Amino acid sequence: MDEMDVLIKNGIVVDGSGNQPFIADVAIERDIICGIGHFEKSEARRVIDAAGKMVTPGFIDGHTHAELTLLKNRQCPNEVYQGISTIVTGQCGLGFAPIKNDQFEDSIKINSGIFGDCRHYLKHWNSFQEFLNQLDGAAINAAANVSHNAIRQMALGFENKPLKGEALQIAKQALDQAMKEGALGMSVGLSYYPGGYSDTNELIELCKIVKENDGLFCTHLRLNNNQIPLSPVEEMVQVVKKTGVRLNMLHYRTGGYEDISTLFQPFKELEERGADIHYEYYPYLVGAGLVLALVPDWAQEGGYSIIMERLQSAELRDKLLKDMKERHQYFFAKGQTAMINITKDMYAKEIGKSISEIAEEHGESFSEAVIRLLIENELQVGFIGIENQSEELKSKLYEDQYQLFMDPRYTMGSDTIPEGVICHPRGFGSFPRTICQMRERSVAPEYIIQKLTSVPAQLYHLKDRGLIDVGKKADVCILDFDKVRDTATFLDTRRQPEGIESLLVNGLPVMINGSLTGILSGRALKRE
Repeated sequence: MDEMDVLIKNGIVVDGSGNQPFIADVAIERDIICGIGHFEKSEARRVIDAAGKMVTPGFIDGHTHAELTLLKNRQCPNEVYQGISTIVTGQCGLGFAPIKNDQFEDSIKINSGIFGDCRHYLKHWNSFQEFLNQLDGAAINAAANVSHNAIRQMALGFENKPLKGEALQIAKQALDQAMKEGALGMSVGLSYYPGGYSDTNELIELCKIVKENDGLFCTHLRLNNNQIPLSPVEEMVQVVKKTGVRLNMLHYRTGGYEDISTLFQPFKELEERGADIHYEYYPYLVGAGLVLALVPDWAQEGGYSIIMERLQSAELRDKLLKDMKERHQYFFAKGQTAMINITKDMYAKEIGKSISEIAEEHGESFSEAVIRLLIENELQVGFIGIENQSEELKSKLYEDQYQLFMDPRYTMGSDTIPEGVICHPRGFGSFPRTICQMRERSVAPEYIIQKLTSVPAQLYHLKDRGLIDVGKKADVCILDFDKVRDTATFLDTRRQPEGIESLLVNGLPVMINGSLTGILSGRALKRE
């Protein structure tokens, strides 16, 4: 063998295939794994001693909302610290490509409760290809779904009605073009808008295009508020039945004392017929989101300025409060609340306080506090859920998560939102947390690693990723398996996990011995 660029010596190789670990050297030439075996140190320009350490493929996070954060901080520390070499963005119907020039600012501001207001960091784009090109050159690889919201905006702006006729044809053409430009699939977030203004027929028509391109349909369910005749899950059953599209149910898990089998019952007949259905969860009991989502659908129509007018309207206030009270039950169970983590003012005293606390301090109702926060922050308000379930329920839900992880149909995706002074700890902890939780349950290391690498690579059609094998891309993580654990908490969210030591992305080290190198060797990945 000619002189190699990198030689990882004497590691315990867990190759991502599910095969048992073995001790070997891994040789890298440029961005390709060129050999697995035993080699002399003198044959390499750089040698990394991995004796006693596990050598795995870089992890693949199939569910993130990190695209705009990546564009302003290309070192992507929260992903790199976890050993993540590739992310998938554009989930939950939230995304910004393709986009028209006159929609760019509105789209950023309306979604700033999740993504922050990054406009001054961004170079404008229009096509999906132009957007994807901008993801190139970070510390990690990035691939993307095209979002339902973006497709709807191209056809109908922020109007509150389903796509039909000419508007539907425009949307289908835009979707087909994005798929041909490299989108992995299409995501919907049907409790967000304008995607939530759709009907089932719209989803069926769009998913025909996804199916034609062999893409993946990723779904964040609609609220179960009788907006359509079907239940949210039954709607997905109908979409798959009518189109044959591959389906991935995002953050689909139990939330209470319901039996875990209830998750799969609606899909049983489809699966028996051979439908390609997948599921995903993240390893925490509460999520995060934008506070604007707590506002009813009619109040979110029309774009930023009109939303702000409605929030400030004295004439609409009683109706707004009434409908918000009705809507909140779909986000928070009785006794639950949420903590504010993103505001326009990074120093705001509301950060880290619950909405209930803020309301009490100002002598307001919960909904009145939400409206005031949205107005004062020009919609740039985000929240994190608060884990206040009983210990009995927590134990049951974590047992359910173990069962989901062991199910071959499931992947784990962090659903990370890395914005805010305080971010959800899943942004820094999901992958080490999963490894730690499953290790403590004596799950085989080769199964754990397979679920975090080759399984999502296959699901999203990420060619040459997710395996340590000759000819594959050299995304390689080195970790001390028995020491891996998350350290981020809901009070101290941006803490580096333990046990993840080094990460190579496309053959170059982006982290060595726990320290970022500043090398930006990641690439924008297209569906293949």
